Amino acid sequence: MKKFISLFLVVIIYACGSDESINDNDNFDRGLILASTYDNIIIPAYNNFDQSLVLLQENINQFINDPSQEKLENVRLNWKDAYINWQSIAMFNLRKAEQIFYANLMNAYPCNETVINNKINNSVTEIGEISINELGSTGFPALGYMLYGLEGENSSVLSNYTGDEHSNYKNYLSALVNHMTLNTNLVVTDWKNNRSEFVNSTGNSSTSSLNKIINDFLQYLEKRLREAKIANPSAVRGDLNPNFNQVESFYHPEICKILLENAFLSVERFYYGYSFDGTSTGNGLDYYLMNLENTEELRTAIDDQIIDIKNKIGDLDDNFITQLENNPQKMWDLFYSIQNLVTFTKSDMLSMFNISSDYMDNDGD
Repeated sequence: MKKFISLFLVVIIYACGSDESINDNDNFDRGLILASTYDNIIIPAYNNFDQSLVLLQENINQFINDPSQEKLENVRLNWKDAYINWQSIAMFNLRKAEQIFYANLMNAYPCNETVINNKINNSVTEIGEISINELGSTGFPALGYMLYGLEGENSSVLSNYTGDEHSNYKNYLSALVNHMTLNTNLVVTDWKNNRSEFVNSTGNSSTSSLNKIINDFLQYLEKRLREAKIANPSAVRGDLNPNFNQVESFYHPEICKILLENAFLSVERFYYGYSFDGTSTGNGLDYYLMNLENTEELRTAIDDQIIDIKNKIGDLDDNFITQLENNPQKMWDLFYSIQNLVTFTKSDMLSMFNISSDYMDNDGD
């Protein structure tokens, strides 16, 4: 069976093949953005997520040892909190995270129920390397299925952990959170041990830190936010018949909006250089543009588009399945607003920075 890592080999070669320097004709200190992003955004966000994941693991273990409705509800609350906190780090999919395909392991949706059920039936106790066909069987979507999707009703979900096959369900629930914790530890350790390497990579080349992190920012905005969270479930690129099963948090859609809000907050935070705790403004991409000539019009356009997107997100129902059933137009309008921001940043802003896009894109933006 073709392994997951093989599928993406060509992408890695494409993205990392050349370190040939790009013309760098501005005098901006790129290290300011790198240091601010590392110290004030990346590390605090990862620490916050790591803490919420540890708490989730602890409560899952308590539930496994003594399953009850009360403990199930505690786990569900922890899952929600960790899922929200995940949105603040999902953008930073480089270094070790890129190597292990961390984002795909943690939040590939829609959920792959068939694979999960097979693993439960086979009493899987540990998750190793997964194939491309097994995407959606790990991470937050899989946990959502285990906590909300089994049989649909609260009492029925609990019965899976207390009935005749309870050990199989407990085994996979434990395997899921252990797998998430293991991979998160790898990524957090990598970030914390390599500050100097990241911050001091200030050149303007295809493999320098700022070029890579800006490309990750744009790819996240374009692919994981615009496409995965909005375009795919709303079918705006297709027949306009909503794909309900493709909403994020399908088994508990009441948190769709808060996940999207926090995902876009991470975009806004990185662009403006806001600290993770919200107490200060550091050096972001807006500051970089401010220090270049003839960028005022672009900065204003980006500012206005960010405000428009936030307003459109705020106007959505908390539950995206309900939103798509009652008024999908609002999702379509949001898609086109994000599309405009992609154009301003990916085309105009990158040109100002003299940075090239390092990921493949076939949708014509």
